Amino acid sequence: MVSIVISFIIAFVLSYYKVRYSVPVYKTYGKALLKDEYTAWGQEYFIKGMELVSARNRLTNEIGTISSYNLMRSALNEVDFKVFYYDIGQIKITELYKNSPFEIELDSTVNDYRAISYYVKIIDATTFILSNNQEDFEQSKTYHFNKWFLLNNLNVRFKITDLFEDNRTPEKIFSFVVNDLNSLAKVYQNSIELETDPPESSILKFSLTGPTIQKEIDFINALMNIYIEYGLDENSKIATNTIQFIDEQLIYVAKDLNSNENDIEDFKVGTNAQKLQINSDGLIPNSIVLEDDYLKKQFEYNFYQETIKNLKESEIDKIFIPNIINVNIQDPLYKSISDLMSLYSKKRRLETEVNDSTLVYQLLIEEIVTTREILSANISSRLMQTKFELDRMKEQLLNSNSKLAELPLAESQYVRFNRIYQINNGFYNYLLQKRSEAAVAEASNVPSAKVIEPASDYTVSYAGIDSKSIYMFNMGVAFAFPFLVVLLLFLFNNLIMEKGDIESTTAIPIIGTVGHVKTASNLVILNEPKSIVSESFRAIRTNINYLTKEKKSFTVLITSSISGEGKTFCSINLASAYSLSGKKTLLIGGDLRKPKIFNDFNLSNHIGLSSYLIGKASLSEVIQETEKENLFLISSGPVPPNPSELIETEKMMTFFEEAKKIYDVIIIDTPPVGLVTDALILTQYADVNLYVVRQRFTHKNQLELINQLYTDKKIVNVGIIVNDLKEQRIGYKYGYNYGYGYGYGYGYGKGYYEEDSSKNKPKRKKFINKLKRGSKN
Repeated sequence: MVSIVISFIIAFVLSYYKVRYSVPVYKTYGKALLKDEYTAWGQEYFIKGMELVSARNRLTNEIGTISSYNLMRSALNEVDFKVFYYDIGQIKITELYKNSPFEIELDSTVNDYRAISYYVKIIDATTFILSNNQEDFEQSKTYHFNKWFLLNNLNVRFKITDLFEDNRTPEKIFSFVVNDLNSLAKVYQNSIELETDPPESSILKFSLTGPTIQKEIDFINALMNIYIEYGLDENSKIATNTIQFIDEQLIYVAKDLNSNENDIEDFKVGTNAQKLQINSDGLIPNSIVLEDDYLKKQFEYNFYQETIKNLKESEIDKIFIPNIINVNIQDPLYKSISDLMSLYSKKRRLETEVNDSTLVYQLLIEEIVTTREILSANISSRLMQTKFELDRMKEQLLNSNSKLAELPLAESQYVRFNRIYQINNGFYNYLLQKRSEAAVAEASNVPSAKVIEPASDYTVSYAGIDSKSIYMFNMGVAFAFPFLVVLLLFLFNNLIMEKGDIESTTAIPIIGTVGHVKTASNLVILNEPKSIVSESFRAIRTNINYLTKEKKSFTVLITSSISGEGKTFCSINLASAYSLSGKKTLLIGGDLRKPKIFNDFNLSNHIGLSSYLIGKASLSEVIQETEKENLFLISSGPVPPNPSELIETEKMMTFFEEAKKIYDVIIIDTPPVGLVTDALILTQYADVNLYVVRQRFTHKNQLELINQLYTDKKIVNVGIIVNDLKEQRIGYKYGYNYGYGYGYGYGYGKGYYEEDSSKNKPKRKKFINKLKRGSKN
């Protein structure tokens, strides 16, 4: 319950600070209507290729165009995003878009700036300090407003604004960032959201999310305007190319027309043209028609030649499709040019977005090459066909001219001059008419999109998480977190937590439990004979008597899986319990590797069990009397180089035979059976084998060894003592603190290394006793 309350308090505090100091985020949008096709040309396009722009208006292509790097970079040129200004607060940072107390003027001769960032502390209306570090202004240089100076190789000048007086707070810190607009364009390229709204319509929604409302509004409106201008430029490109081509043809026709006029005037001066009797029997009108057709076909031939030239020089923007060559939308030539122009448009966008070596770019180049080859082959075929038709028309003109040649010389010359003049004049007027139509179409060109809802304060909505959701979410986490921790600890806990964990792991009976001890001494039953722990050992003593079947003399071996589980503690207090009951008891330090048991009784270890086993001392010489009646001790003795081998000698058997004749109860404190074999060897001399398990310390899988030995009947008369049993509480507490001041130092899984001894004074009991004494006084 306490953990849940603490979690709620922490969650509330975190929620408050998040709501109070987090920077709000807003989303704003603008809308533009995309048209399906251009209507400025009327029902019949002067330029058949204008259907190409209609195809480009498909939504996917338009979204790709809008989100291209070029348009983003162009939009940044329309807004003042060169420098961003910030107010550095104690906790959060606020952007000061068009709201800064100072502004920075950059060198106008530099087009692209490298990104730099500085902190600013304003001293007064004339001076300020710049620093790279927010905390280090003392070592920084002082600068003056309205004066140019060099900052990171960039000429800059700081000027105060009308908001200066409102922000003259002592020690207030600002910051600014000079932006690299090329990098910033990439940022907006990834940030802009484009979608149709409604989904099936041609209304395109431009959206941006950020903490500064006006900045996002300005950029969206700039981007929409740039996109519309881009559409106008694209729409005018074909008409412009057409006018340019016609102007080139008009120059040549005008020269020919002037030459024809001069020829006619010269002929009239040299002859009496009014007296000529011209009787051409319809030859002149027929000849004029043939000549007119020939010139138009020649114009078509020139177009094909110009297109091939542009293809070879990769000047795809100069390609157009005039209506006089009779190419319609179903024509393969139209499709090839349409595809090629679309591919080149896509190539221009990709060049600003990806590297030339990327797969998508290389595939696009291959597609462009293939389309150009198809278009070139198509035009070459048309060129040959047009050349053939020109040759045929030339023969017809020759026949017509031969008939005219049969006229008298003067009449023939006049007819020829007049015919050429009429043909050129008609063709010139025809070109003027077409140029006029193209100019009108170009002037009446309308954009492919129009803004129907600009971004404004009315299109802004809050995009962050509302405070209620933050509180609800954090409170939910706070409520679930303690239970989740308990669940995880339960699922991943492999420690013995209660007697049920032992009973579910092994069939070995539990013969007793020992509570948690906070005293610093191992001699609990001798020092506090009336304590709960002392009674626990008396209960264990009684249960052992059932296992020994009322034998007059018996041996009890005590071991465990690893060190630190309380073998020595249990050995000392169990031996003490028997001595207090009047039994002559011998406590043996059976751990020849780490002798320590003698310390608790303030006895020596200069001779002991190892001394007896190697023949340097007799049984009587190694037995030491303790201060307690009926309690005797044989310490481990000096550490031998071969403890396991000594234990396996016949001398060990002789030792127990002699000892049993003298003592009623023999308690053997042995090394952990999970680490060395000494305890397993000594079990052959024991009537009862006790296995110590410590709560919150012994792992469940460590019981597998003793359980296997018990199942295989390699150890008989086995019982389990549950040591250090703490009061059951809600949840689990890890770590251990047994303060009886003794334990093995073998180290977990590494052998015997060091003992675990902690002194934990019962402070609460002392505090209560102090209160009682105070009340008596």
